[in-house]
Amino acid sequence: MAKLGYARVAAGREALHDQVDALKEYGCNKIFTDDKTSKNTDKDGLKAMLDYAREGDVVVVLKLDRLARSIQELQQTTDELRSRGIDIISLTQNIDTLSKQKDALFDWIDIFAEFERELHSERIKLGIENAREKGVKLGRTEADLSLKEQAFEMYCSEDHTMKEIIEETGLSRATIYRYIDKKKAEK
Repeated sequence: MAKLGYARVAAGREALHDQVDALKEYGCNKIFTDDKTSKNTDKDGLKAMLDYAREGDVVVVLKLDRLARSIQELQQTTDELRSRGIDIISLTQNIDTLSKQKDALFDWIDIFAEFERELHSERIKLGIENAREKGVKLGRTEADLSLKEQAFEMYCSEDHTMKEIIEETGLSRATIYRYIDKKKAEK
């Protein structure tokens, strides 16, 4: 059983070296780190740790929020670890899946992930409803009818390639062909 430490910096929070020191003090055999704080940054250290970890190993973090930036991300990571027989220890939160609380922890993570998804969905629905009440038109904007007519006339004249029609009107190929089909169906 290897104790694999993982540390990640968080903007405005504890320094990376403080986490690494705590992981070393706990007795981690190998420590992986990510030192970028951007939300969209790839977590190469986490990926390397997940690739390195084997069944029976233990992943040690200072806090669970080092493993993920959202409940869904935490759920994905813990599900992967669980399915591979890898345990988790959070030093400051008294979480240790080597103990009897293993299933309870994973169940709670699943519950909170579902809760977060429902909240997100609810916020989106409220945002759409508020936008509609304010008269905001949602969805893609309809292409200008005069541009569609121009594209149709250019197409019918057979003097222009589709590429030229697209460049001249700024319409997409799909929009042009839909309009052509519509006009042909009207005849």
